[in-house]
Amino acid sequence: MITEKNTIKIRSEFTAEAKKELVAPSRKASNKLILGSLAFAFVFIVLIFIFYYFKKTDLAGLMFGLFLFSLLIMAYGAMIKYSIKKDLQKSMPRTIYEYEFYNGGIAAKEEIEGEIMHISKYYDRSICKTLDGKRYMFLYVSSSMALVIDKSLLSPEEIATLKAIYFKEYSGDRIKLPDFKPGTPDFVQVEEITEEKRTQDQQ
Repeated sequence: MITEKNTIKIRSEFTAEAKKELVAPSRKASNKLILGSLAFAFVFIVLIFIFYYFKKTDLAGLMFGLFLFSLLIMAYGAMIKYSIKKDLQKSMPRTIYEYEFYNGGIAAKEEIEGEIMHISKYYDRSICKTLDGKRYMFLYVSSSMALVIDKSLLSPEEIATLKAIYFKEYSGDRIKLPDFKPGTPDFVQVEEITEEKRTQDQQ
């Protein structure tokens, strides 16, 4: 939604569907790894028989070593695929993410089972990777951490604005966002409340 400050604000739950879409590239990569190593293993087996037939045992031995190496690669891909599958089967605590988008940065809040766990600020320059999925947009702030944005909760104008900023895709009407100022009263107030709550919990 568009706030009174003319920022884009979204509050959404991290669901199993979002998690599945988040790991989709890793699953695809593991499948390619398995299929590719399987194809190489087949080629090496054929070459082993050919070289043995022509009594070139040295080359046959080399092909056998490469065959074993391709099996190791295949096993590695299978392990990645299995770990992703197990991770998707795990039950997740109810996690809500709230993002407010400015010109130049994002104010973010994470709630787990109704408790505020993290309040963060990210400058646009800290986004190291982006992924535009079927329903979700993912903005990576590190190699293993992404901001998950549910596009179904955004208007076409809001989606066009975010795609122009993070994906360099310019189409449709866009919103002129205010400059990112993490020290605004709203942001500081939430942070102070959180610190006060943490102090009370520690006592």
